[in-house]
Amino acid sequence: MNALVTKRRQQGGFTLIELLVVMAIIATLAGLGMVGIPAIIRQSHKTAAQDRLSSIYDLLMIYYTDHKKWPKEAGANFPLAMLTSGILDRDEKDCEIFFDPSMDFDPGPDCENCTEDGISWTGPSFEGARFYTPSMRNANKHVIVANKVPVVQADEDLDFLPHAAKGIVYLTAGGRTDWIESGQWSEGYPVVGPDSSVEKFTHLVAYDTAGGH
Repeated sequence: MNALVTKRRQQGGFTLIELLVVMAIIATLAGLGMVGIPAIIRQSHKTAAQDRLSSIYDLLMIYYTDHKKWPKEAGANFPLAMLTSGILDRDEKDCEIFFDPSMDFDPGPDCENCTEDGISWTGPSFEGARFYTPSMRNANKHVIVANKVPVVQADEDLDFLPHAAKGIVYLTAGGRTDWIESGQWSEGYPVVGPDSSVEKFTHLVAYDTAGGH
């Protein structure tokens, strides 16, 4: 492009049509860049979220080895038991595992936001936590932790779903982390809890809003 500019300057400059063509090319390239950036960010957040769920599973396995069972707490308090049981220190950096990077929330000073209402994850009901164990058959088919998503009552509520409502990440009893696209739900956006159209998420505790149930 620079060589072309230099050559044309030596020949007397660009015509109006040539300038318009160059401007159109630049605008197209800029547009492609702007379209690609959100997708790159979403992929980065998805990968980071799965890494954080893997860290939670490592701690859950320590708990399981010590107690021969999962924590008895349900919903968000299931993964949060890694903090309340003392397995994880209340260090702000360590507490980041309880927050999905696609959402604008963080542990806060002294992990003050590490509460049932504050963290990004939900877990199974008490029965789910009791029955879904690492040694069970087909353990990787059973979800024990997933994104906490609000009940959607209006289009504006989609703004509070993680990963721009494109899907959610989840953790299985066997330790696998995975991603499921929002199109897998009949609603067209992720739903967890008894009303979910995707069966493997029906036993998780549902939350009415992004910050409570």
